[in-house]
Order: sequence, then C-alpha cells, then structure tokens
Amino acid sequence: MINRGIRFGSVAATVVGLVLTLAGAGAAHASVPVDSGENAGIKYTALGDSRASGPRLEPMYPDGCSRSYENFAGKISRELGTSEFADVSCSAARSENIISTPQLIPTQWPVQLDAVHPDTNLITLSVGGNDSNTLIVGALCAAPAPGVDRGCRNDPLTESLAQSGIDQAADSLDKTLAALTQRAPQARIYMVGAGGMIGARACWPNVPFSDGDAAWFMNYYARFNTQFAAIAGRYGVHVIDIATDAVAGGHDACAAPEQRWFEGMFSESTAQRLHFTASGMTEVAGRIVADLRANPIGVA
Repeated sequence: MINRGIRFGSVAATVVGLVLTLAGAGAAHASVPVDSGENAGIKYTALGDSRASGPRLEPMYPDGCSRSYENFAGKISRELGTSEFADVSCSAARSENIISTPQLIPTQWPVQLDAVHPDTNLITLSVGGNDSNTLIVGALCAAPAPGVDRGCRNDPLTESLAQSGIDQAADSLDKTLAALTQRAPQARIYMVGAGGMIGARACWPNVPFSDGDAAWFMNYYARFNTQFAAIAGRYGVHVIDIATDAVAGGHDACAAPEQRWFEGMFSESTAQRLHFTASGMTEVAGRIVADLRANPIGVA
C-alpha cells in the first residue's frame, strides 16, 4: 500500500543521550535506548542505504557509514519515544548487505538483518537505488552544457538499462522483504520510495538534463516505485511515496534552496549532493509518525 502521510487504502532525546550515542565509535551499530513515551512498546530497527542514512547531515555517527543522527529514523525514534532503537543504515548499501553479505566501508559492517529480532515491531527501509542502473542511466542522460538534449528518452539502450535495472532491484527487494518478514513477522515495515530529486523540468547544472529527458527520468522513478509498491503490497509493507509529494509541491532539486527536499548535483546545504536535505528527512519522518499515531502498533 502506498502511504502519503496517513494510510492510503502508507523532541526529544536528551543531550546526554546524544553525547553518549556520538561517542560510541567502534560499536557494532547505533543502538540507543530511548525514554519511554506514547509508543513505549515500539522496538524499532532502521535499515537501508544512503537515502536512509543521511550523509553529511551533522551530527554524524562516527562509524564509517555516513549516518546522521538527524536522518528520518532518528527523528522518528525521538518523536515517538520508542523503547528500543537501532539504526544500522549505511551509505552505499545494496540489498545483499541488508540480508546476507557484510558491507566493506572500508571496515566490515555487519549484515543489517542482524539488528532485526523476532520482537522487533517497527522497521523502516530504503533500498534499491544501488541495486539498479540508475547511476549509469543518469550518466547517459546528462547534458554537457545548457541547451543540449541527449535524447536519452528515445535511446533503446538507455531504456533497456533502465528497465533491466528496475527488474533487478525489484527481485532483490522481494528477497529482502521475505527475509525481514520471516525474521520479524509482527513488525510493521515502512519503505521509502525512490525519486523526488527530478521533476518535469531540468535546471542545468543542478539537474543537468534537457527538459524532455528530465520528464522521462521522473517517469523512470515512477515506474520504479510502481514495481516496488506491487512487491511491498504482497508483504503488507507501507510505501512512503515522497517523490510524488516532492515534485507536485515544488520541492525537487530545481526548487529554491530553502524549498528543496533533495539536493541536485551541486548541494547548497549541508546535505550530500543527490540526497535528502534536512527538510526532506523531516518530511519522511512526519509521514511515518503521522501514520503510527493514527494507526498505533498493536492496536487492531
């Protein structure tokens, strides 16, 4: 099911807690007991790639995964007052790093599934971009100068790479969700969809495409999300369609810096280029928190 705030049909940790968390270099992952609150029974594990980890959004965990204390997982945990919280998201993670293969960052980062337990009842997930051909397709579409139209939208090779990458990522997602639901069968899972950076128009050099190719790339992400949502639905997973809201609301990478939920090729904030801004992280967190408050875990 697709959640765009409330279900569709899907502050305050103490200063001492922050200091102790950020001092935990060498720990297996960022695992933080949180003060009890309205959802004190929530045991929350956050998984995923850099879309989840929030590279360069200070303050950062000192474990090599480019994970921010201010990513959407941290915001969710603090807002809800979860009883247990482990954030093992890691930049550059692929699906295999979530369910089967340790990630080298350059030290060995444990399989993220190890942080999910039978009594885990909340999971957030962002994965798929590194399993697809998105970066290759983006390079084929990129214009070397303003006004240049690469015409990748009409290129059979680009289309073939795009669709094969989506199919490959979808297959990996199926395996990932199967593993998660087997490990924690009672968990509510929220998956953050792809896209949102690129709207129907380009803005060279921040979104360095022609307008026609930008619109095609926006549709590429829509296809990506449609295929992912179909798989998620089979597992009862909630999908956060942040891309639709970002583009429709004028919050893509061509928006004014203060309006962006995503940075483009040239970041004008502390966020890493091509990633969520602090505002984008807040928007994702807000949608998940709203759904959890409207539909509490453990309440029929």
